[in-house]
Amino acid sequence: MIALVDDEKNVRMTIRTALKKEGFEVAEFANGKEVYDAVLNGLKPELCIMDIMMPVMDGILCLRKMREAGIKIPVMFLTSRDEEFDKVLGLELGADDYLCKPFSMRELIARIHVLLRRYGNLMQDNKENEKENSCDRKKELLFSCGLELNLLSYTAVADGQKLELTVTEFRLLEAFLKNQNIVFSREQLICVCYPEDTYLNDRAIDCHIKRLRKKLSAYPKLSEKIQTVYGAGYKWE
Repeated sequence: MIALVDDEKNVRMTIRTALKKEGFEVAEFANGKEVYDAVLNGLKPELCIMDIMMPVMDGILCLRKMREAGIKIPVMFLTSRDEEFDKVLGLELGADDYLCKPFSMRELIARIHVLLRRYGNLMQDNKENEKENSCDRKKELLFSCGLELNLLSYTAVADGQKLELTVTEFRLLEAFLKNQNIVFSREQLICVCYPEDTYLNDRAIDCHIKRLRKKLSAYPKLSEKIQTVYGAGYKWE
């Protein structure tokens, strides 16, 4: 089921019609507060498609509150505003994609399938990994300076404390820890984080790196581990 959040009824109707033709179940909401409250009360959408500019609670605030509450539903932003600020802020808060109005229904459907496939593969991988025995589990742990990544459960611990990460942030850390002191270009990191996605640009990776650095900054041993190699990309040093 897809949660569709937009204050414009005509926009919701157009998107809802396209989604239902593709076989999706759709739950509609007129603002961020409505969908946020619904999720807190047990609604479990596979994806949230959300406008940014809305009354009562806008999309940015709704996403922030969701992430602060530990809600990891993938979010795609729809916006008629072309300012880079909106796109960057959304990605920094943990949005998974954005689409600027006007857009074609064909592109929207394609992006939806990419996001659902990405998260569906992750959930399937986790289910299969849970069947591994304890010996195999030891091989699925990565360590660096008090940071521990569990590749089976997609969890991270830093200095004994749980580190809340989005899927993209976890994949970035996994790549860095498996290849320490190796420089990744932005294009390579896009392939690591979004193997099914051809829509993202370099700026999206920069936003995720910035957000990840902010989370790691709370731990002195990790605060400067992600190094920028100017003109080349990033590395874990």
